[in-house]
Amino acid sequence: MAAIFSDRLAQLSYQQARRLIVPTGLAVLAVVSVVMYARRVDSVEVAGTLLFAPIFLAFVFRGAIGGVVMAVIATAAYAGLRYPAIEAVGAGAFSGLIVSRAAAFLIFGTLGGWSTQVLEGSLNKLELYDEIDDETGLYNARFLLHQLDLEIARARRYKTLFSVVTLDVPSAPLQGLKPRQRRNVLRDLGRQLSAGVRTVDHVVHARDHALHCFVAILPETGAQGAEVFRGRFQDSVTNFLTGRGVDVSDIGAGRALAYPGDDEALDELRAEFTRIDAGQHRPGSVAV
Repeated sequence: MAAIFSDRLAQLSYQQARRLIVPTGLAVLAVVSVVMYARRVDSVEVAGTLLFAPIFLAFVFRGAIGGVVMAVIATAAYAGLRYPAIEAVGAGAFSGLIVSRAAAFLIFGTLGGWSTQVLEGSLNKLELYDEIDDETGLYNARFLLHQLDLEIARARRYKTLFSVVTLDVPSAPLQGLKPRQRRNVLRDLGRQLSAGVRTVDHVVHARDHALHCFVAILPETGAQGAEVFRGRFQDSVTNFLTGRGVDVSDIGAGRALAYPGDDEALDELRAEFTRIDAGQHRPGSVAV
């Protein structure tokens, strides 16, 4: 359960998390206020509870400073609600109540704002260093860019070689599946591909509009070995999808690229995945 929660958290940007937090928080405050009203609590106290709502919105969208500013405004509003009673019986009867309410507003605004700032920083950091594809559990476009740089640098320094195998799968046949079935198929395919390679190999998946792009990075593998792997890789994907009712007639043969040798083609692949990564990690982007 903890692993599932962590996986879901890593997929959230702060904007997405905020869309979950705001309605949940407002709903909780609304329920508390309704219960207080049903128990015939003083209407001013019910209104005082509702004043937590603007403080909540302020610190969610403006952090601790926004929370503190709105807490001061809420305190003034609460004192205004109490003003008729203060005028009638004097301030002494209500001073303690107003001070305690002001303290609650300030603590709520300050701690809530600090917590949301920590959450935003954590989620932004997760997104910055995220190298796992959400759909398949394989590596993503960002990892491919880092790994290509690493393999090229290693090959140049130690005069070694490596290969890259690519395979593009049209997304249209998968769209015919029900959403939950499609998610399960992609996740299971990711597990199979990951389990079917050496520990030193890396399998990447990325969505590029109408294509699912699969890439395998094969250290210490030459052109001939990469070509053999390409055939097995294509068969593995094709057989898996066919067995789950997905039409694979439009799947191409894929490519096997070796370094050194196919340097220009690898540069083109890198440019392609740079574009994909930029689209996936632009601010506020949401995977569909």
